[in-house]
Amino acid sequence: MIRCSAFCISLTERTAEAASRAAERIDRLSEGVSRVKLGREGGSETEAVLVALQNGKGEGLPVVHGFASESADGGEFSMVLESGDTLEARRDAAGSRPLYVGASGEWVASDHRFFPEEEKLLLPPQARYDVFGRKRTSAAWSEEPLEGSFAEAAERLARNLELCVKERVVGRGKVAVAFSGGLDSSILAWCASKYARVVACTVHSPRSLDKVKAARAADLLGIQLEDRVLEKDGVASELAGLDLPFQVGPMDRSLWCIYSVASKAAADSGAELIILGQLADELFGGYAKYESEARERGPESAKKLMARDVQGCGMRGLIRDEAACSRWLEPRFPFADGRVLRLGLSAPAEFCFRGGERKSLLREAARRLGMPEELTATPKKAAQYSSGILKLVD
Repeated sequence: MIRCSAFCISLTERTAEAASRAAERIDRLSEGVSRVKLGREGGSETEAVLVALQNGKGEGLPVVHGFASESADGGEFSMVLESGDTLEARRDAAGSRPLYVGASGEWVASDHRFFPEEEKLLLPPQARYDVFGRKRTSAAWSEEPLEGSFAEAAERLARNLELCVKERVVGRGKVAVAFSGGLDSSILAWCASKYARVVACTVHSPRSLDKVKAARAADLLGIQLEDRVLEKDGVASELAGLDLPFQVGPMDRSLWCIYSVASKAAADSGAELIILGQLADELFGGYAKYESEARERGPESAKKLMARDVQGCGMRGLIRDEAACSRWLEPRFPFADGRVLRLGLSAPAEFCFRGGERKSLLREAARRLGMPEELTATPKKAAQYSSGILKLVD
């Protein structure tokens, strides 16, 4: 296996040379650019060339950008592996890592900056792409209903969350969590603290109350807190490094700043990776719009809206946040793991809005994990608002 922070598989010498030149300028954590011949198309002279920003030891296929779990339905990645007589590129179920195909079909890459000027297609979550055959296929998400009671579902979710966090941090000396003091980041910090030293990294404007909330939560969890105050000049500095493959708005710019600064704080503190709580709201009903949809149009309509938003995260939000963090440290998204993803998508809407409480299934899972009760009841506040950073973004 080759682990890397970005890869490009090229089928022509022209694209291999272009990717090699671009790789030198891509601002991802790496130990340098490696170039490897992977194989030939059956019965022809077409040869695949890997150009990668390598950040770990390894050789041979598969080539993995992200985290590949031993579980068949786990992990978060874009990857290339052997499949019969061809090479197959794959994107994970949530789309936590991007996967692009050039319009010419001559290359496939996990970072749009390998070919910034060329037309490209972002493949959807769960897509597969035959590199030599230049053919795309997509798998559908499993929509089997979740069987059992609310309590059984909460227990299963608690086990899956702890397992997914453990797989990502075990063996690491110190890990970071992008931390607001809210439910999602507190769950991740609580689970991670059982297997590694944890530093909670919070980012906010000078007048935000997030400082107090994050400090209280870190104290309850018994973990180190790294607090970063971001003012307008700091926002401008962070935005100078923003480079995304889509048109950005104020929310994108504010979240880019938050996660870039949090990741840098994590790296400065000696953490080996940073964990983020993305998808918890979309999977478990964290936003008021889902509760309103369930009340006005019924629970099935709310679940469809949540599923569309999960899919949308793989085409925008996760790409943005992964890119922001990867300037400094490798990010991990435990809620994007297939085991948590499928459980959230299959959970009845009634489990998410039980007793008039949003994210009730996730809150009950947190209780079963033994988290302090004060943190399991924390109300939802979107990071760009609660941090005050959105007000600093022009």
